[in-house]
Amino acid sequence: MLRQLSRRNLLKLLGGSAAALPLANLLGTSDAHAQTTAPPLRFVAIFTPHGCLPEFWNPQGGESDFTLDFPNSMLLPLQPHRSKLLVVDGLDYRVLYEHGLTGHEGAPVTFLTGSKVNTASGDDLPESASLDQVLGNAIGGSTKFRSLQLNAWEQFGGQHVYNSISFTANGSRVPFERDPAAVYQRLFGNAPPPAADPAEADRLIARRKSLLGFLTKDATRLRDRLAGEERQKLEAHLEALADIERRIGSLSTSPNPAPTPVPSTEACISGIVPPQYGLGELGNLARLPELTKLHLDMITRAFACDFTRVATITISAPSMPWIGINEDVHNDLAHRLDVNTEPLRTQIRTKMVTVQRWYAEQVAYLMTQLASVQEGSGTALDNTLILWGNELGDASGHMNVRVPTVLAGGAGGRFRMGRFIHARPPGSDPLPGWPGPGSPLPKAVAHNKLLVSIAQAFGVNVNTFGHPAPDYAGPLAGLT
Repeated sequence: MLRQLSRRNLLKLLGGSAAALPLANLLGTSDAHAQTTAPPLRFVAIFTPHGCLPEFWNPQGGESDFTLDFPNSMLLPLQPHRSKLLVVDGLDYRVLYEHGLTGHEGAPVTFLTGSKVNTASGDDLPESASLDQVLGNAIGGSTKFRSLQLNAWEQFGGQHVYNSISFTANGSRVPFERDPAAVYQRLFGNAPPPAADPAEADRLIARRKSLLGFLTKDATRLRDRLAGEERQKLEAHLEALADIERRIGSLSTSPNPAPTPVPSTEACISGIVPPQYGLGELGNLARLPELTKLHLDMITRAFACDFTRVATITISAPSMPWIGINEDVHNDLAHRLDVNTEPLRTQIRTKMVTVQRWYAEQVAYLMTQLASVQEGSGTALDNTLILWGNELGDASGHMNVRVPTVLAGGAGGRFRMGRFIHARPPGSDPLPGWPGPGSPLPKAVAHNKLLVSIAQAFGVNVNTFGHPAPDYAGPLAGLT
């Protein structure tokens, strides 16, 4: 009876908010049920730009005894998660060479679709759905959102090809969300609409106070009567939500922010937070690290609450002043990796290492956050597959072969993690002797095979993904 009363109290206090559901379900679930219900498998796709230097990207060592801890290692931040990595060398966007648009523009389109690029409309679009949409339709039916599409920092305007990696079956772009506060409101639905009258806003704050306060009070009352595991899950969830609220509250949305930050509970729960941040703040490059981590936290909380099981995020920056990269990464670094004169060569390559390490830090951060969410005898990371992809292999040559690819997480045991594998023989290059665009590139390993493998791991019965050519078919060897 106590559980039932507590569940009703939570729902009543939250006024039907979506945030109540995971906690109410937690308080209404028996230990036996928790032990017999297998956690769901989740999928995250992360897309970052500018290619890499293979000698600094690829691990050193053998398949299972590799290390990421060596001078200039681009993946060094992932070393603590080595056992949850599957680094794949030698994957190619073969479809772009044989049927599509190579370089920067083609890669975001084909990354999750495996499709050639159709330019007939005047835009660069695929001819089939992206993997996240296929997986969302397959496993997302019981969740509040089939998938989430996030973008940490928009470049060149919202419809630019660089910003989109998620597409519907007819090739249309799936809208992405830039504003972490809007994602929070969409997920948890606990913020009333902004009030034009400041006095009314104050009254809303006074009436509703803090969602977190209500939950904490109720949870404290029941603390000693909950089972140990249930209590730990509840406290961990509340702590994570409180942290997100504090940091969203620190992102000022007014043109002239007050010296003293708005209290986080008011900023998140009351009508003070608008549906979106102002374009100035979302477009402020200095905010990118903070916005990125908030988006990654949203993915973690959405998975923990089982609001969705599929998410995509694009993380891209023209420069990175917060780590001392003030140059244009695209023009001044990536496209000059073939410079041979010293000391300029070393300077450019060292800065490119710094750029890619920062991206690796974001992947490591998401892995750490997912690992903090306990699920049965494991964690959310154990039940998540992260695909981290890129647009280019050799950035200086605009090449879409040997594209840096990392699978991360536990993948629910579907893949054998903790390995470094080669999709084609080390040192091989499919491009020498290739006649040119539209001609076969038979020595390349189509990344479509990886998409097939992931789809099959999630129970989708396919043998091709995207482009249907017979030699693109089947799963990628060596993953299981």
